[in-house]
Amino acid sequence: MIKRALLTTILLNSVILIGIPAGHGFGIMIMFEIMSIPALIKTGINYQKDYPFESSLLIIALVSLIGKLISIVLLFSKDFSNKNIWMYIGLALMLIPLITVCFGAWNYEKYLFFLTLGSAIPFLMYLGRVIYLSNKQPNKS
Repeated sequence: MIKRALLTTILLNSVILIGIPAGHGFGIMIMFEIMSIPALIKTGINYQKDYPFESSLLIIALVSLIGKLISIVLLFSKDFSNKNIWMYIGLALMLIPLITVCFGAWNYEKYLFFLTLGSAIPFLMYLGRVIYLSNKQPNKS
């Protein structure tokens, strides 16, 4: 049951809407994650002081992708020591980019913040479910 909830959490994190300031539109998290790998290989980590939110989106997406990869590896592993610790690390690496994007959107426009946070509510609900299921003790009856 926890595997199904973790997989749903990964999928819901992939469809979080991210608004780009200055009228550039919206994108989903998986799009930025796919774009981050070739762009960071080609240009490296490029941080521009004039546009800190836009220049950090690819790094944020890469952190989220690493969290998803850790969670996917946990789905297919059978004998893995400290599985709960690695699951929490993967979930935290998916949650930290969401918080960063929300605070970055808050600085530009409240509409971007509310749209990003509103599209992240299902992810946050399943994140809580995964944490609940991982901490749930089996009944001794």
